[in-house]
Amino acid sequence: MLWVKSLHIVFVISWFAGLFYLPRILVNLAMEPDATSCARLIMMARKLYKFMSMIAALAIGCGLWLWLGYEFSGAWLHAKLALVVLLIGYHHACGRL
Repeated sequence: MLWVKSLHIVFVISWFAGLFYLPRILVNLAMEPDATSCARLIMMARKLYKFMSMIAALAIGCGLWLWLGYEFSGAWLHAKLALVVLLIGYHHACGRL
């Protein structure tokens, strides 16, 4: 199960990196006057969002595997699940932008 934990950590870190970088691409898009550069940034944002969605699914899948495998419980788990739901909402909000 240690390799599942390691994969979960790697996927969560990768997902967060994408969540931090996608808004930066959108800021650059808003500041860019050239149509060619805008098209390139839109393509980059779409590809990053698709990649982030796959990474997010893998992170959530590994997290569920850990949860069901170790049968964690307690108040901290409810707080963590609430934060995961908020993070998924932020992910979809970035996708809409």
